[in-house]
Amino acid sequence: MAEVLEKKILDLLDRREELVGRLNNLETMKPDTNARVYKKIREDYSSKLQGVLEKINEQRGSLEKKAKELTAQISQKEKTFTDQSDQVDELQIRAKLGEFNHENDDFKNELNQSESERDQTSGALDKLRKELNDLNGVLSDVDHATSAGVPGMDISIKPKGKTKATDDVIDIEDDELIEEVDEAGAKDLDLEDTLEESDENKCPSCGHVNPPHLVVCEECNAELEDLGQDLDDEFDFDDMDVDI
Repeated sequence: MAEVLEKKILDLLDRREELVGRLNNLETMKPDTNARVYKKIREDYSSKLQGVLEKINEQRGSLEKKAKELTAQISQKEKTFTDQSDQVDELQIRAKLGEFNHENDDFKNELNQSESERDQTSGALDKLRKELNDLNGVLSDVDHATSAGVPGMDISIKPKGKTKATDDVIDIEDDELIEEVDEAGAKDLDLEDTLEESDENKCPSCGHVNPPHLVVCEECNAELEDLGQDLDDEFDFDDMDVDI
């Protein structure tokens, strides 16, 4: 299965290299090539290369799945190899301790069988490890090929997935709300400044600013003329008849 997948992808990778080479050669010929013809050929090769890259990417998942399976098989084989090696060692040590006679056919057959099974497992392990190594090499080539994309174009093929919205997107309604809040804040600030200006009751003598309700300066006891004038305007004492 892995060999079939590798063969298929390797053929696609070879096709990619062929198209990339043609595109690069076309670029060197661009100054001496009819612009319309150059554009037509480039679009043709670029389209074919894009299709090859997409097919390569489609096979990525199958390769990764096979790589995981091989890793699991290798782990199991390693455990089996360890047990078989221990069995061979145990038989040999028991023989040295005199428990078994090397001339005994039963012992010799058991030892030979244990060694044969261990060696077979070792051979299977080597094959699986080589297969996984080759598969990882192909995956590396796939990553390189798909990340490189099409020469001269800012396009690369990536595994399909849900597109994540960026944080740079601004909601128009939120933006308008912020503007309204800013305007309201500015209006409040203008009103506050107006109130502060209207509350001023400056002494004409010493310049001290008094609270608006005072008629005599709290600093120098001078009469606050402006307020006094306002009171005179509001109440005309000369026109009033006072009965004594």
